[in-house]
Amino acid sequence: MEDYVKRYVTKDGKERITIYRDEDADNPRYNTDEPLHCEDCSRDYTIMTKKEREYHSSSARNLIEHFLNSYGNVKEMIKVLRANAAAEKHEEDDCCLVYDTSRHEWILKTWIGGWKDYTGQMHGNEWCEEVSFALKLKNITAYDLASYMSDSMIEAFCDAKFFTDGIKIGSYSFGYQGTISFDDSFSTDSEGICWLEKDEFLKYSGCKEEYWNSKTLREIEWLTDELEAWGDNEVYGFKAEKAVKTIKSVRYPDGEHDDTETEETEWEETGSCWGFYGELDKSIEWILEDAGFKKEELIEE
Repeated sequence: MEDYVKRYVTKDGKERITIYRDEDADNPRYNTDEPLHCEDCSRDYTIMTKKEREYHSSSARNLIEHFLNSYGNVKEMIKVLRANAAAEKHEEDDCCLVYDTSRHEWILKTWIGGWKDYTGQMHGNEWCEEVSFALKLKNITAYDLASYMSDSMIEAFCDAKFFTDGIKIGSYSFGYQGTISFDDSFSTDSEGICWLEKDEFLKYSGCKEEYWNSKTLREIEWLTDELEAWGDNEVYGFKAEKAVKTIKSVRYPDGEHDDTETEETEWEETGSCWGFYGELDKSIEWILEDAGFKKEELIEE
């Protein structure tokens, strides 16, 4: 018989509930239509849905670039790019945005660090033009900028302040034996990236915009906790049973022994439910309530 993790019996001995670890629990994303989106970036198809597997981005950088195209806070991005142009020192692959008065264009540039050729002559240490815009500064969009920026510049923009409130982005990583950890930060090196889109979430949940604005992705999306529990094998189920008393008689027709009668208790299943995701200590009240029991009415065996 399968080992159980906890068992409770009612004080009158008439009912009991037995809690088991759910060894065959499904990925909780397969059992809900919660609008959480996930893309595994460093290993194949771990918690992605079938649709996500078919249409996933080619890399974390491309996914974040897509986010900037759609939800980039262009004012904050331009502020950083213009400050880079005015800085005295530059890191390799820094990007900047400058105005060329002779061309009447804004130019996005990338810094090329210094290097020597085989003769010892120094090259680089200069800005290299990537793209120009014959637009007013206020008309340049995040879409105009994102695809031309270096990987290191995209990495620098992996922060909530560089996005509008239309999206909340987080990340997840994988540990040994399939464990999963979620975080509200993200980067181009993230093993997985997850996100919620504001309009989709508000329509699904019925929550007010104030709720969305006041919380991080992890505080909003309970599904991340269930996924972590699933990865930790912290998923449970129960069987509820009632006691059935039976009298067993033993007859000795030879008359050499006395006939005997004994009362035995057998347990008859009355209900069960599986798929409780989360640490048992935190889930026990929910499990007992779902089974129709109150903890104060029970004795743990």
